[in-house]
Amino acid sequence: MTEPQDPRPPVLMLVVDPGRPAAEAGSYAAIASAGQGLLAAELARRMAAAGAIVSRLPVPVQREAAFHWGAWFAAAARGARREQHSAGVAVETIGYAGAGALALLGDEALVALLSPAPGEVVANNRFSADAFAVAGDLDAALDALAGCATDNAAVRCLEDAGFTSRDLAAAPWSRFDVDTPLDLALLRLATRLPGARVLDGMVTAFLEQTLLPTGAQLEVPHLVAIGEVIRGREAQLLVAGRIPSSAWAYLETQSACRVRCFIEERGMRSSRDHVPRSMLADWATRLGPADLIGELATLADAVILDSRVLMAARAGSSDAAAWPAEEERFASDFGDTERVSTGWLAELTASSAEAPIPFLLGGHALVSDGLRVLVDAAWLGR
Repeated sequence: MTEPQDPRPPVLMLVVDPGRPAAEAGSYAAIASAGQGLLAAELARRMAAAGAIVSRLPVPVQREAAFHWGAWFAAAARGARREQHSAGVAVETIGYAGAGALALLGDEALVALLSPAPGEVVANNRFSADAFAVAGDLDAALDALAGCATDNAAVRCLEDAGFTSRDLAAAPWSRFDVDTPLDLALLRLATRLPGARVLDGMVTAFLEQTLLPTGAQLEVPHLVAIGEVIRGREAQLLVAGRIPSSAWAYLETQSACRVRCFIEERGMRSSRDHVPRSMLADWATRLGPADLIGELATLADAVILDSRVLMAARAGSSDAAAWPAEEERFASDFGDTERVSTGWLAELTASSAEAPIPFLLGGHALVSDGLRVLVDAAWLGR
């Protein structure tokens, strides 16, 4: 008896491999890179188990500020496709995943990502993609992606080229993407939640054993205090930044506290030629970061702040190469003022650390699926 054939066409997925950390051993940047490397390897194994052909996509050794994602990805994808063709495999679907993407995404949603219909692109987030797969006219798809400056804008570029899109943003944890050590701390916390996906043993060991440059464990700052606010019926939580509607809805329905939201610059990294603007950044520029922190502290009992919006607005660019160095950004998330030398960011970090209420600074993962992690952990008393 012949075995049944897999009805799905071959799927070729290119998964970013950050390679060996270029940063100083034990630094925040080295921790982020090492964690991403382990997550990328785990994602590659999961995709292969789901039937995909996985190709390693190494990060350029000399990655300059003018790095163009689309030119890099399209060239690598065409090369990987030619290799499969030479091996007798006619690839009909091709895709991409960042090194820290989909870390908590369940198997069913992962299979959905790998299963676009011809002429369709499926992504974890239409407006700011970390992973996607596209089927149909792959030459047209790669031509479109070659002109795409960032991976976040990939779906919009493909839509402009005539592809329809399917967004998995409603799937649990689809937006959770690990870019920073704080994201790794959130991931570690998420593994303690009921029903969370069980991570690879090497990833789990890394999360449990890694120490920050300060000697502290990989833990979310002010977790207990923020949990008390989330559970408090008379308390108020302030959240600011690129907050998706799903995260806002989860906060509204699953937390006991009142929630005040300042939503700014959603999709800023996927917009073409967009100059980021932020009212909070304008306040900090006019009156100083310490004054901004002081004012926010009067509005709530705890603050969760997407500090990258402020960085982008002050730099006039959504390109992280124009922001303070990543070591400073990562240190700021943990209140480590000694490692922050950029004046305004040092003042923001010190002021938030000294504020009378808990401040938690971070990036997009914090104010998207990270909010769900914090809410669920609060009710478990984690």
